[in-house]
This record gives sequence, C-alpha cells and structure tokens, in this order.
Amino acid sequence: MKVRLAILAALGIYVLALVGVALAPRAAQGESTPTTQPSAATSPPAQLMLGFALNLHHTDNIDAYLQAVDEISALGFNTVELLTPMFQANGASESMRIVVGPGKSPARKDIVKVLKYARAKGLTTVLMPMVLFENPRGNEWRGKIQPEHWDRWWAAYQKNIDYFLDIANESDVSVFSVGSELLSTEKQLDRWETLIAQARHRFKGRLSYSTNWDHYQKPTFWKHLDMIGISCYWDMTRGAKENPPSDQSLALRWEGVRKEVLAFAEAQGKPVFFTEIGYPSLPWGLKDPWNYVASDSEKSDAAVQARGYQAFLAAWDDLLRTSPNPQRFTGVCFYKWDVYMSGGPTDTGYGIRGKPAYDLVKRWLQTRLAQAPAVPHTP
Repeated sequence: MKVRLAILAALGIYVLALVGVALAPRAAQGESTPTTQPSAATSPPAQLMLGFALNLHHTDNIDAYLQAVDEISALGFNTVELLTPMFQANGASESMRIVVGPGKSPARKDIVKVLKYARAKGLTTVLMPMVLFENPRGNEWRGKIQPEHWDRWWAAYQKNIDYFLDIANESDVSVFSVGSELLSTEKQLDRWETLIAQARHRFKGRLSYSTNWDHYQKPTFWKHLDMIGISCYWDMTRGAKENPPSDQSLALRWEGVRKEVLAFAEAQGKPVFFTEIGYPSLPWGLKDPWNYVASDSEKSDAAVQARGYQAFLAAWDDLLRTSPNPQRFTGVCFYKWDVYMSGGPTDTGYGIRGKPAYDLVKRWLQTRLAQAPAVPHTP
C-alpha cells in the first residue's frame, strides 16, 4: 500500500511539472534567453537624462573630446551621448565594416576612453552606433538601405552591433541604441526581435532605438526595448501664419507635437527619449532643422537657433524638471556639442558655444538645478 501511494505521489508531481512547463511563458521566436538576471541598469534611472550628443569619428586629438565632456558636465548636464559610425558602400551593399582611419571610424580604445571618462565624472552615457555610406548614390542615406539579400545585410549588421555592445559593456554604458534611423528596415519585425534579444542577452544596461520624428509610429518592436528613441527635427513653422513664426505659433506647434508623442508613449507603455534635438544657426533652422548644409556665402543666424531652444524648453519645461516617468518621458540629448567648431557669430552649425542659445541653456539649467538638485547617477 505504501509503495502504491509513493508511486501515485511521484506521478502527481511529474504531471504537475509537465503542466508548469506548458504554462510557463515562452521567449518570442528567435530570442535568446539571458544566462544571467538583468542588472539594475535596466531599471528606470533615478534622474532625467539631460545631455548633449558628441559625434566621434576618427581623430588624432581625443583630448578635445575629453574637454567636451568637461564642458558639458560643467554646464550642468548629466548625460553624454556618443554617436559613432560603421560603414557600408551604399544603400545596396550587403556588407559593412569598421574602418579605422582618417574620415572613418575611431579606434576602439578612443571610444572606450571617452565613455569611461564621462562615467568617471558621474555622467550617464549613451552609445549610439550608426550606419554611414562611403560612396552614396545620389541622395541616398541609411534610411533608404535596400540590399538584394537582406539575410546578408542583417548578418553584417549584427556582427557590427556586437562589436559596439562589447565596447558598451567594457565602458559601463548606461543606454545602448540598437540602431539609428534605419527606416527601410523598421517593418522587419522578426529581424529586429532577434537582434534586440541578442543585445539583451549580451548587454547589462538599457536598450533603445532612434527613429525619425516623422516615423516613430512605424516600428512595431518598441515593446522589446526600454525606451522609444526619437530624433526630433520637426518642421516648427507648420501651421504658422507669419514668417518667421511668432512665439505663439511655435508654442502651438510644440503643443501638438507633445500631445501626440506622449499619447503614443503611454499607449506603448514605454517612455520617450529624445536622442537628438537641435537647430543649425541658419535662416531655415526652424523649418528644416535636419538641414545643416550651407553654401559658403550663407550667413549664420544664431537667433533662429536660440528661438528653437527657447520654444522646446518652454514646451517641455514641466517634464524636464521632474523625475523620469516610466510611461512618458525619460530625457533628451541635444544635438550636438561641436568638438571641431569653436562656435561664435559666424558658425552656421548645431554647436551652441559663443551663441545666444548657450546663455539661454545655461540660465535654464541653473534655474532647474536650483529648484531640483541633480540626483547622483545610479548604475
């Protein structure tokens, strides 16, 4: 009798085990199950990310980037976002590579040095690798990638992303962007799910992806990431009856953008992270802020840039002064802190040094810090 009861008990345990396996959640197809538990870095940050982007290409003067980190930190920002390239020949290419040399990719040690330097200063760090073309055909760019064999392209992209993920781990990066503005790939859900799962398996921090301001509703893989990254180059003159647009028109435009963006974030259950927002010091800087190309005869218009910053800070001021909201907003990185241009009245670029936008941002930060002192970064 005792033997029979023991057998029945064993069978009952076995059946329950089978039921448990059947009911357990399964990873999405193509996902890798991490061998370790996610680290604390995947949790929402204790403070809002407020910073500047740095474009790091090949350089023989890495000290200039370390100085830029010092300047960003001294101004009162808490985040540095590093943008750095991988290369493919053109939009039809099925291979890509890291090419270290003049005009190409920076040395691995230089990327690590800048990121570790920023972390040592207590800054949150974001690493965003991006695809650039060596020999673009016409006006094509990374948003128009269209290889004949997508399998080969994705294999090459994964290999390069793995290279940057290793750098991110070594450098204690807080946020890693798995891509930037790869618009023609964004409907390939299975591909992105696989790549994001691999990144989640390898990387201990938070994951994002950066898409265009007019495209953030297209990707369907936001649920697999920790935040919705958007490069913010909206036409701020849309709807304005005046030229240039009045402060009231700019405010109304931002009000509409903000309402749509936050509604989308809440629907997705993921916070928005503005990976890039900036204005070139050019007459059309509010209409086409993505267009920084100026002729040699084009004169700088730093007032346009300052109005762009003023309009953004006014529209988002309340959220920029609070703690991150897991369902709404987690921060912004302005584009860009220009390492190569010293700024000033003749500079037509995105940099703010020596321009009215610098003083505007400085005053805003001083007021913010006085009202709500920055919380020390928690990895």
